[in-house]
Amino acid sequence: MVVLLSLLCAAALSTVFVVAAHAEPGLQSDLTAISGQGAGHVLVSPTAKDRPTFAVEVEVNVQDMLPNSTFTVERRVDLTPDGVCTSATWLTNGPITTSEGGAGAQHFEVERGAPFVSGVRFDVQFHVIGNGTELRSECMTVTVK
Repeated sequence: MVVLLSLLCAAALSTVFVVAAHAEPGLQSDLTAISGQGAGHVLVSPTAKDRPTFAVEVEVNVQDMLPNSTFTVERRVDLTPDGVCTSATWLTNGPITTSEGGAGAQHFEVERGAPFVSGVRFDVQFHVIGNGTELRSECMTVTVK
């Protein structure tokens, strides 16, 4: 009986953690190597923190990168929300440092005012660069809460 209850509790907790780890549909992307080595994932989670202006939490995870190295996470924003990121300007989110095994994770919070007010939609794309490597996400369309 104790074993059965333990298994049920473990299953329930794992379900809670799986649900909490998902971004809104369309706001997560693999990071694919354009040059160099590695792979990763980015999650974009808009919040209502600064409503009516824009606040977002971004989680970047990488693996199979150059070990014990620092890379830069950048984003580009396109104000035409058509799923095609065309801006040539990359804005820095910050650094991400890999472990001895070549993996790393970093959390960023971004807050912006006008024109990023409730209901506005825009496209965003992320990349991780440095040490001869570029990992790039798909273009994602975000709606300000």
